[in-house]
Amino acid sequence: MIAEYKGTIPKRGDRLGIAEQEGVFEVVEINSLMQTANLKSTDGQGHVTRNVPWTSLKFLDKK
Repeated sequence: MIAEYKGTIPKRGDRLGIAEQEGVFEVVEINSLMQTANLKSTDGQGHVTRNVPWTSLKFLDKK
């Protein structure tokens, strides 16, 4: 059974960081059941990091 996540829930299009990884990423897909997100690097190379747990996401301040 998956424990209920009590933090901020990511949305498609959010820009954020990943704990212990450099760079800014954009959310391209959400898996609410597994509480993971697929993230695309914003460095222009289009690399997608898959199945990142929500607990590893670092939300950036909106400006």
